[in-house]
Amino acid sequence: MTSFTEDMRRRGMRAGQPDARARRVVPAGARLGRFLHVSPSEPIVVAKRLRLADGETMAIETLHVRASLVPGLTARDLESESFYDAAARAATGSTIVGGMQTIEPTVTNEEESAALGVPLHSPAFLFERITRSRAGEIVEFVRSIYRGDRYRLVTDLSASAGAAPCRRSRRGTLVKTNVDGHAALRERSSAKLVLTTRRDLCECPRRGQVV
Repeated sequence: MTSFTEDMRRRGMRAGQPDARARRVVPAGARLGRFLHVSPSEPIVVAKRLRLADGETMAIETLHVRASLVPGLTARDLESESFYDAAARAATGSTIVGGMQTIEPTVTNEEESAALGVPLHSPAFLFERITRSRAGEIVEFVRSIYRGDRYRLVTDLSASAGAAPCRRSRRGTLVKTNVDGHAALRERSSAKLVLTTRRDLCECPRRGQVV
């Protein structure tokens, strides 16, 4: 798992988050309580960041994490580095080892369009991610809006001879076969997100990447 900051750094780009001071502590409420598996009264740190790469807007991220897990986390920490680097110092031993992320198409609303510098109702990707600690605890819930003109999804396909008719494996791979069961295309779950900037076009693996 790599952070947005680390992924941009590997590409020779400078990550930024100019509005990381939009941080507050609020009660979880019913919705966040379900996502984070906590009581609705549990204090939650909410931090909204505009993610940049070489000064260009890429995404809006809203982070939700239990305040008890990051007692020393400050807005300044989030301005200068990734949440995972900052949390490694501030957290109380909750090492993130995995999670689940969903991606779906959407369009930007007025607030998102203004922040990203795009027209109203521009195409975008909605990412929602929940991460877990080694002990199985839910650490965070993150909701991110990525610019549709900066990214595109790419899925790996491979031939699968003699596969059984249409089935879904335990790992979520959808197998598509023809009528007589001969060679078909297998759509793998390890999709990639291709990052596009004015400077270059590069493939950005999304399996395990975190923001």
